[in-house]
Amino acid sequence: MLTLLSKVYCAVVARRNAGYDAQRRPIAHVSVPVISVGNISVGGTGKTPVVQAVVRQLQTLGLHPAIVMRGYRRSSTGLLVVHDGTSTRASVAEAGDEAYLHAVSLGVPVVVSKDKVEAATYAATTMPCDVIVVDDGFQHRALHRDLDVVLVDRQTLTGSLLPSGRLREPLASLSRADVVLCMGDVDPVEVLPYKQSSALALSCAVEARSARSIANESVELDPGAEVVAVVGIARPERFLRTLEQLGYRVAEQVVFPDHHRYTNKDVDRLCSVAESRKAVLVTTEKDLVKLRPYMFVNGAQRVPMYVVSIHAILRDDAFSALLKQRTTR
Repeated sequence: MLTLLSKVYCAVVARRNAGYDAQRRPIAHVSVPVISVGNISVGGTGKTPVVQAVVRQLQTLGLHPAIVMRGYRRSSTGLLVVHDGTSTRASVAEAGDEAYLHAVSLGVPVVVSKDKVEAATYAATTMPCDVIVVDDGFQHRALHRDLDVVLVDRQTLTGSLLPSGRLREPLASLSRADVVLCMGDVDPVEVLPYKQSSALALSCAVEARSARSIANESVELDPGAEVVAVVGIARPERFLRTLEQLGYRVAEQVVFPDHHRYTNKDVDRLCSVAESRKAVLVTTEKDLVKLRPYMFVNGAQRVPMYVVSIHAILRDDAFSALLKQRTTR
């Protein structure tokens, strides 16, 4: 049954893409260059650190980027300004965890809306920006983009279409990409059959940095420390592997669903586990923005908690040159 549904899904995707390819469906342009960072699979390819790396590269080019995204699992509806370029204007619940993380980590304008054309138009005309980065924009073809960056991991290359697998589009859709970033152990040679000849195929390294205290960022967690892993992301096994690679001993894993909205009851449980294990809590940046409000009572931290930050390394000269070329008008 799932195989049959995947075939139906494939036909629907093909028909939709054909409409855009033949210019039968409208594509909106905005007044500043647009860069999309996306994928052809559902979650867990490392998109969040790549978006942040692209934003930082644009800043080194002297540009002022804004981020546009859906704001998945947010409590608000409609268009919402999460960061106006000066300050954060929404809570993590209102913004969604990824949008809020971009806002507090980067300090650039962040606008969320289910309609990315609406969000991009608003950002281009209202926010202090001269380029827009669309987080998860590859399938949102109604918005013109000047550069399409697509991430591919091992599960993407070996996966099948929804609903039997996790692919949103077939591998052939990589032919629309300008840059294919090969994550993890994927070799750029493996994507050559799918990309257009002029597109870049580059390896993208993701670097995990030692866990730091959420109460004092200058305090690092020593290798060998016993930890309770707290994780609510699409691919929790990757975070657990990262902790082992950093030399930490995982005493217990507490895994929540992706984009989980933490409660005080959840944190009571986490503190109890940490105390019983005589271990510290370690979590991801995306989880921390939702956990932090519950971790302090009257200014005092309930139990020690540390966060592991993940950074994508994009130092390829060809990528930098292409980024500069496509953002120059």
